Amino acid sequence: MRLSLIALATIAPLALAACTTSKYEGDPMYNAGFGDGCATGTARAQGAPPSSPVRDETEWKSSDAYRAGWKAGYGSCNTSGNRGDTTGVDRDPTRP
Repeated sequence: MRLSLIALATIAPLALAACTTSKYEGDPMYNAGFGDGCATGTARAQGAPPSSPVRDETEWKSSDAYRAGWKAGYGSCNTSGNRGDTTGVDRDPTRP
């Protein structure tokens, strides 16, 4: 029973996240951000050592669509479960 609750608590947020859509989907900057975020997330999931994220810093700072896409791509492709901000990979550099 306990294992079932743990599995449900783990899977439910992922399932809900997959069902959400972004107001930026279809925007070329969202798509570019998603690709860069996914590249970063995939590297992290495969155990690559922490490094700078694959990210266009100019677009990250100026484009809401790019940022939203990057975060969505990173979340979708980082299957390692290590999504914390321990390396600055998913930190917004425009905020302290």
